[in-house]
Amino acid sequence: MNNLCMLLVFLFLSSSAFAEEIRLEEVVVTAARLEEPLEETTSSVTIIRSEDIEKKGIDFLTDALREVPELNLVQNGGSGKVATVLLRGGSSSHTLVMVDGIKVNSPATGSFDFSGVSVDDVERIEIVKGPQSTFYGSEAMVGVINIITKRGRDKPEAIASFAAGSYGTYKPATTIMGNYKKLDYRLTGSYFHTEGISAAKAGTERDGYNNTSVSGKIGFRPTEKIDLEFVGKYVYDRSELDGFDFFARRAVDDPNFIQRRNHSILSGKGRFYLSEAWEQVINISRVTEILKFSDPDDTFNNAEMMTEVDTLDWQNNLQISENFIVTAGAEYKKEKGENTGNFERFLDNKALYLNNKLKLFDETMVLNAGLRYDDLEISGSKTTFRIGAIYYIKPAALNIKGTYGTGFRAPALNELFFPFYGNPDLKPEETISWEAGLEKALFQDRVSLSFTYFEQRYKNLIETNPLTFTAANISRAEVKGVEAGASFKLSDALLVRTLYTYLDTEDRRTGRRLPLRPQDKFDFSVDISLNDWSFYASYIFVGQRFDSSVDRNLSSYSVIDVSGNYKISKKISLFARIDNLLDEEYEESGSFGTPGFSVFGGVKVTIL
Repeated sequence: MNNLCMLLVFLFLSSSAFAEEIRLEEVVVTAARLEEPLEETTSSVTIIRSEDIEKKGIDFLTDALREVPELNLVQNGGSGKVATVLLRGGSSSHTLVMVDGIKVNSPATGSFDFSGVSVDDVERIEIVKGPQSTFYGSEAMVGVINIITKRGRDKPEAIASFAAGSYGTYKPATTIMGNYKKLDYRLTGSYFHTEGISAAKAGTERDGYNNTSVSGKIGFRPTEKIDLEFVGKYVYDRSELDGFDFFARRAVDDPNFIQRRNHSILSGKGRFYLSEAWEQVINISRVTEILKFSDPDDTFNNAEMMTEVDTLDWQNNLQISENFIVTAGAEYKKEKGENTGNFERFLDNKALYLNNKLKLFDETMVLNAGLRYDDLEISGSKTTFRIGAIYYIKPAALNIKGTYGTGFRAPALNELFFPFYGNPDLKPEETISWEAGLEKALFQDRVSLSFTYFEQRYKNLIETNPLTFTAANISRAEVKGVEAGASFKLSDALLVRTLYTYLDTEDRRTGRRLPLRPQDKFDFSVDISLNDWSFYASYIFVGQRFDSSVDRNLSSYSVIDVSGNYKISKKISLFARIDNLLDEEYEESGSFGTPGFSVFGGVKVTIL
């Protein structure tokens, strides 16, 4: 660890004579609730682009997130089984997940299940790290993952694809999109089927999965000063699950345990340019989910949960001067949760937020400061703040950035109201965090390096009280970490990336490491693109983790995946991938299975 830090510092401070002025032009929308160049973003941001997803030939978002060292994805079995992320050492309910800016975390659990999210309509994924409650309120304690979907563009186009492979897997998908005068549109539909693997690692019965997804986005610009956008998404999936023996602490075969889920998103957004200096954004959305478990062999595996979240957000962006912009707004959110036979509850949340962004010294310095007030119906009020700064040293092509801020998570419905467990007196979980980082370019933009150190402290964490077996604010935790990365553009066709994250976590109540957080995670990838074909290979190392559900350490593991694309003509391309090339046996979650050596391939055809 010390040697790595010394090497990175040496590289940052050396070779300035070879550096060119580098000003990234890529735009992000999540970090400050408005479009801004990546170079002006004071938060640490990781971006996964649609071209990266296409090169990997993957089907679900889980496969894209596994390669991100800053987070650890945990899935209870193969495709379609519950999948959550632990970002920067936080829990699964400490990361806010959004689709096109629409909050989709479950009000019942506070977390989000990534297992059913197809990548067919994904334009990019922005992962903003560090507390973002000042912008987004509850759940954004350690960061935000915003899944941004595609819009129609250019002339009308229809694309059809079909893929198949190991474990009886196949997937047809179709997209229709285009742009006509003031209207743009995109509609995507897909069906995924797999016979799967056993969810229980020691099981013998396969647990299959089916997923039907339909998504669409329509943009309409009636005048130069009005931009309207409508988003709709519906997912139905059916997943065969296995049970868990709590006495033996292991997953076991269960041939009739089924989960069915209906998940939908509807939203409308309007951008109104009232003047050259005033942009108003109004966003209204509804997210619903019906989750049903059925098992004729086990009474405890039968349940039905229905949730609904309505959100109205009114945002104003005021350009006070060329270098000073103020963002102010109000948000109203209403959550409904019904656990059949247990409870039916409603929660309201009202919020006001304000952020200031100031550019100084010929735009080489950016200062960002914000404040938010949330009024929670059950848990009281909460005020959070965040300040950030970035300074660009032109002669050295070096960015220096840092942030300091607070975050919180309101108790979820299950934690408040579930019979014999819920506690309506729970306080919000709280965090305070800071980070400092460097970003440097070398050799005429052929090499880029990044290094970030962060610390985050939690209090009032909600866990089960061992004396009463109810939810209680009894835990504290501390997380320290380092994120380091380097990319090498060895030629116009060859890009090599390496990323590493070190986490030092501690449960302050027990003195042990936080469960399922690896101390070390490393990713190495090679990306080759030549004319009509491309090749992508990745190596992922995940260090040892403690899993409290099985009361043991999970062994470290390494996985190699490879993929390739070949363009036969302008309208026809072939793609293939191999997952777990060396057939590594490993666990993401204790006693749950993971796929072995797998092969998939398919064809994509542009019809129009």
